[in-house]
Amino acid sequence: MATPTKIIAEYAKSNRSSCKKCSNSISANSLRLGLYSKDPRGYDVTKWHHLNCFPSDSLQPIIHGSAQSIQGFSSLKIGDQEALEKLTAGCDLESKQVSNHGEKEVEEGNEEKSSKKSKVDKVDEPGQEGEQKKMKVIAEYTKSNRSSCKQCTKPIPSKTLRLGLVSSDRGFDMTKWHHLRCLSTVPLQVDSVDEIDGFTSLKSNHQEALKKLLNGEPLPIEVLKEDEAAIDELQSKSKTSKSSAKIVAEYAKSSRSSCKKCSEAIPAKSLRLGSISKERGHDVTRWYHPACFPTDSQPIISVNEIDGFSSLEIVDQEALQKVMDGCDQLPKEREQVVVEGSDGQGSREFKVRKTDETMLDEGKESSSKTLKVAELEIAFSTSDVQKQYKESTLSPNWKAFQTLIFLERDEDLRDSAKIAAFDFDGCLANTNVKRIGADAWSLMFQSIPEKLNSLYKDGYKLVIFTNESNIERWKNKRQVAIDSKIGRLKNFIDHVKVPIQVFIACGFDNSAKGKDLFRKPNTGMWKLMEQQFNSGIPIDMDQSFYVGDAAGRKNDHSDADIKFAEAIGLKFYLPEDFFAA
Repeated sequence: MATPTKIIAEYAKSNRSSCKKCSNSISANSLRLGLYSKDPRGYDVTKWHHLNCFPSDSLQPIIHGSAQSIQGFSSLKIGDQEALEKLTAGCDLESKQVSNHGEKEVEEGNEEKSSKKSKVDKVDEPGQEGEQKKMKVIAEYTKSNRSSCKQCTKPIPSKTLRLGLVSSDRGFDMTKWHHLRCLSTVPLQVDSVDEIDGFTSLKSNHQEALKKLLNGEPLPIEVLKEDEAAIDELQSKSKTSKSSAKIVAEYAKSSRSSCKKCSEAIPAKSLRLGSISKERGHDVTRWYHPACFPTDSQPIISVNEIDGFSSLEIVDQEALQKVMDGCDQLPKEREQVVVEGSDGQGSREFKVRKTDETMLDEGKESSSKTLKVAELEIAFSTSDVQKQYKESTLSPNWKAFQTLIFLERDEDLRDSAKIAAFDFDGCLANTNVKRIGADAWSLMFQSIPEKLNSLYKDGYKLVIFTNESNIERWKNKRQVAIDSKIGRLKNFIDHVKVPIQVFIACGFDNSAKGKDLFRKPNTGMWKLMEQQFNSGIPIDMDQSFYVGDAAGRKNDHSDADIKFAEAIGLKFYLPEDFFAA
């Protein structure tokens, strides 16, 4: 564990920091004390505390009894300087009052200490100061199938009634949706149905059901059956959709895809089978080696069901046909028909096709360095981390490693097994390649702040993976490109008010130098985050996901995002689907 080397005193710039002792939020503009240290990897770490919560046993080894040695002491108000003087002198702080730019934070007795809330949970109306704000309740009919109940975790079907509990946290509203039947187990902080937003627009049977709910009476059987039938129908459709997934056969165009069963890379130009299913309105393909394809859960009834079968080489068609005839699995070693075009006559000759394992072994010795994506290792050392990108200056807390720029850890960022990853341009922020500048952006969707904060509250670590080749291309204007990109990201994070880890791939594919390791769809950014910037916590791939706009559709600029997610094995969502829920 790192040993603190100095103490910092300052007024909090926002509500995002929380006290490391009591875990309560530190209000904006209020005094906070930080224990500064460097972690074993050499990065700056500051642990913030309320003045009353600051561990006094940490004072003497650092400041030697003098408050003057606290960084930032001279810029504090006189009342706060006096409080720090008392703290360093060993005085009891329980009874003092400290000025917080016009606000007083005074402890009001032992009974209230355990129930202290941040100011965002207080009511500012006359006559109600100090009272806890009632939780707002919303009633509405769902517009899609994408929301799920926070109580039972099952989906809430489209056009059915859902009830939302709205709470405030760090200055923004969070809504947790429930089925009507599940909300009967949750205490509601409303006295009558008139306090429920949207009540008057509900059907009469749902209005009666809500009245019974507030009176503590059993819900009408017909309403419960109606909801249960809708949920069962939705789950049935979901299972049918998965079971009727389309199958496609093709030769891999690169070595970036990996088999979803054995996790081994699928070599370029080798046969692969894909299972295509609909998820959140778009196609998701899971690739397999032919021998690994899950015929037990997705039987191939006829080769006519396989898209691309007719374009396969004869030996591969015969191999797939053998599966139809009752063979246990596809052979791993088979003959390949190779077209020799050197004589101009399209003559053919037969050669033995190399096994997938042989191609993998040869690939390790060839130019395909990222053949086994799952085992990609990046040689990372803190000595290689720079405060500049080449000759250009980076903003404070931003660092460069090879062709990558990354943001050092936000004080409230927590590592997690659950990763919620996002592209930036065209996904979180509406930007234009013809416009530059830190302010040349806007939110793609108004629901983004609420969505991101909800994920953070649910234990996800938020990560942005974004390409920005202009940083490398614009040799004469590189500083402009860096300031524009980092400025937009900083302003975005300040706007959504949630800690986010950021990686910017600055390089681009070069015919002379090859592919840039970090540029999407290459997986270097993800692997660096996984191996070096997640405290060694294994990532739960079932719960983690990636959201991006480059999905290879007709008007998309590329397919880099969906290929990035596919190469890693992440669930992929389009931003318009994810943020519209």
